[in-house]
Amino acid sequence: MAKYGDYHLVSGAGWSVYWRIPDFKGGGLEVWWADFQNKRVLWRGSSPFAIVPYHRPHPGNEPPGPEHSYKDGVNEQCGGAAFRSLRHGAPNSGAPWKSAAWDAGVDTDAVVVKTDGGDDFHAATLTITAKFQCGWYQYVQSWEFDGNGVIHPRVAMGGQLNPFAPATAHIHNFYFRLDLDIDGFQSDVCEEFDHNTLNDPGGDQWTLIKKQSKRQAQLKTARKWRVRDLVSQNAQAQPRGYEVELPQTAAPDGKYSTGDLWVTVYRGDNVQQGADVGADCTDSALESLYAVGPLDTTSGSDIVLWACIRAHHEPRGKGEELDHLPYHYEEFTISPRDFADLSGGPAPPR
Repeated sequence: MAKYGDYHLVSGAGWSVYWRIPDFKGGGLEVWWADFQNKRVLWRGSSPFAIVPYHRPHPGNEPPGPEHSYKDGVNEQCGGAAFRSLRHGAPNSGAPWKSAAWDAGVDTDAVVVKTDGGDDFHAATLTITAKFQCGWYQYVQSWEFDGNGVIHPRVAMGGQLNPFAPATAHIHNFYFRLDLDIDGFQSDVCEEFDHNTLNDPGGDQWTLIKKQSKRQAQLKTARKWRVRDLVSQNAQAQPRGYEVELPQTAAPDGKYSTGDLWVTVYRGDNVQQGADVGADCTDSALESLYAVGPLDTTSGSDIVLWACIRAHHEPRGKGEELDHLPYHYEEFTISPRDFADLSGGPAPPR
């Protein structure tokens, strides 16, 4: 029988991917060994924790002082909750918070895998989705892999408003760990893109990142990041890579959530997965423990990125969110740059 911690192989839209939920209560859904056109793209992807600071002062003791900021998911802190697996079909309401009747007894009860053949408007897709209870909230974690080689990680918020502070605004900061292995590992570099002028050439610039570090998004320069292989090339002798573009709908608050992307290196599958982040209700460990040390820009490194997307939630408790929270999705894109050969058209489902 399937159980928590098992790896499950799925395929579609030109992709081969494994999914896994390590624990019934923990950091949620993981995707492993994602290959596109038979070439490795992602060793492991996950969204293991969220940091949720509230406006203050607010009524009641949730979230508890003095920080008034939850750290949810793996190794929950500051009054936060682990992500508890719900079985497919669990209602978007407060019922799964108040009852264990909707808990997923095995991991396959929690995950929905869908393939779509695409049409003249959309590429074929393979989507892996699971729903988790987190206190009174629900989080939907979803990874969509499409036939053009693009990955769309996303999280949705649902459930019900905080019953102890239903009118208090707060910020959901969702953290993703991305172990990109571009056609294999250990020969990758990371670069940062900025659009500076309309000059051609020279208006756009890619800058090599030489040390592990915290990075900030810049709306003015359309900033994004790329993990590029130093060895693997496509048929046109272009280095294969993947780009990460983060939505810039809200900025870091500077105390609890302090950055947009952290460039780090692989240190093993059983360490630095987020469990030691947030003991002080912040993401400071990503900079002080993880993003420390040089990068090998000559031979390449095994790059691991942490990325944060966020949403400011101003409750609508006297309107649309009175009964429950309609699912609100936040997502970002991980897109191929000279990685794939699509000369025959988008990859068909398989």
